[in-house]
Amino acid sequence: MGLGVLEDTHLEHVPGTALLTDVISPDHHGVLDTSVLKHDKGKDSDVLLVPQPSNSPNDPLNWPLWKKDLMLFLICIDTAVVGAWGPMISPGYVLMTEQFHMSYNALNGGLGWGIFVIGISCFFTNSMAVIWGRRPIFLLGNLLLFISSTWGYFAHSYSSLLASRLIGCIGMSPFEVLVTTTIADIYFVHQRGVRLAAWGLCLSIGVGGGIMISGYIIQDLGWNWTYGICACFFGVWTLVLFLFSPETAYRRDALLNTDLGTDDRAAELIHGTEEKPITNSNVETVERADTHVTVTEARQTWVSELKIFHGRVCDDSFFKVLARPLMMLIFPQVLFSFIAYGMTTSWLIVVGSVLAQIFSAPPYNFTPSGVGLVSISTIVGSIIGAFTSGPAADWVVKMMSRNNGVYEPEFRLVLIAVTLVIGGMSFFGFGWSIQNRDPWIGPVIFYGMQYFAVGFINIAVYGYLTDCHRDKAPEAFAAINLRNIYSFGMNYFISSWIDSQGPKEVFCIIGGIHVFICLTAIPMYIYGKRCRSWTSRVEIFQKVMRA
Repeated sequence: MGLGVLEDTHLEHVPGTALLTDVISPDHHGVLDTSVLKHDKGKDSDVLLVPQPSNSPNDPLNWPLWKKDLMLFLICIDTAVVGAWGPMISPGYVLMTEQFHMSYNALNGGLGWGIFVIGISCFFTNSMAVIWGRRPIFLLGNLLLFISSTWGYFAHSYSSLLASRLIGCIGMSPFEVLVTTTIADIYFVHQRGVRLAAWGLCLSIGVGGGIMISGYIIQDLGWNWTYGICACFFGVWTLVLFLFSPETAYRRDALLNTDLGTDDRAAELIHGTEEKPITNSNVETVERADTHVTVTEARQTWVSELKIFHGRVCDDSFFKVLARPLMMLIFPQVLFSFIAYGMTTSWLIVVGSVLAQIFSAPPYNFTPSGVGLVSISTIVGSIIGAFTSGPAADWVVKMMSRNNGVYEPEFRLVLIAVTLVIGGMSFFGFGWSIQNRDPWIGPVIFYGMQYFAVGFINIAVYGYLTDCHRDKAPEAFAAINLRNIYSFGMNYFISSWIDSQGPKEVFCIIGGIHVFICLTAIPMYIYGKRCRSWTSRVEIFQKVMRA
């Protein structure tokens, strides 16, 4: 047993488990000299690189760190605007109900069809990215958002607005499933926490900051201008990604994936390299060691990286990949991630959609810009959460892995303890303060705490799922993003539910569900390794992975 994670007795190596720090351990891997494997540098020089990079200069794991971080930075900026794009018109819902002669619930529920479209289109964009690469799908998503935003600017009826938003929601779907996959493509296990936090921060800032800024735009210029401004951004950023976002999908020797498979690939690599000298390269972030993998390709030039399509990166058929996310929901670790991530993050969408309903009414009587300013608390909560959860995630991984040098994906789930406590308080407090008609500062603070808390579970779940199924990460993320269908359902009746039962009862129920979901992380932590072993041994699960 490693720190409460029950050991498996069936497999030599359970997929997801990996040697992460230097160790000579006869209990787990025989007598191994891990010094022949590739390591990080500096204060983490005892940390093994998982997965092990190949010797090819075109392997994204071998890119200079500045190149990786620049690419992720550009994608994160894009993600922030994508996050803002969905809820940005919500501060104007009260004004739009008058323009379109609709009830608030009908408008909110009708436009919520976009959430449903995101959930469905994730399957298609995922399949396209698995087969043809991440780069063309990111560019396609930006192009669709540019078209949709331009259409939305000229839309002057509800039906035209709804049609434009549905096109845009298809464009949003790559940013639901592919950013985390890209992080898994180019970063090692011990580097992913901070990057996942950065992505989560940009997404949260986009949602909160977008609502805040759009409130003033709607009040001074009209809701159409929110789309006009976004059209300008997506037009420019499509060109930016074309120039600085190369393809990250890469086929490397399976032996280098020491975190995958049921054989001890770390031991095989060590035995294959222990007689060979360690050599250095000009890669900034890694210390190199030769492997049996021979380099036969020349370094790609920047111009060659500009190709939109670099050929198939997976030999599976499109329809097999399309069906795989649904089938992966039978995996315990994927089902847990779907419930934990899906149902907790869905509350943020739901709460955001009723801000105008809550704060435009007495005793607050906020203007559209005032409703937008409520989201300042989400920005503050997200920033504090990102600057604590990201470093904490990587620190927890490295510290717990010094337990015999072995890393278990379940170590990621420790962070959910923060979400359990802070998240529960935030939902209970939000509903209670609104019901009691407390001064606006009360519910606004609790609203910000929701974003702080959910940031921890996002990093935990995304990191956990990436480490469990890195080779099938896009499909796994597409599966858990079915939560958009749940969000759509909640969004459709949340307004009338608050009207009929009051905010206190509604958000206390939501808070109770949230606490229960967080508690399911305890059995997942204890039995997660055995679940991973089970899904690697039982034929039905193997058929899904081969499908």
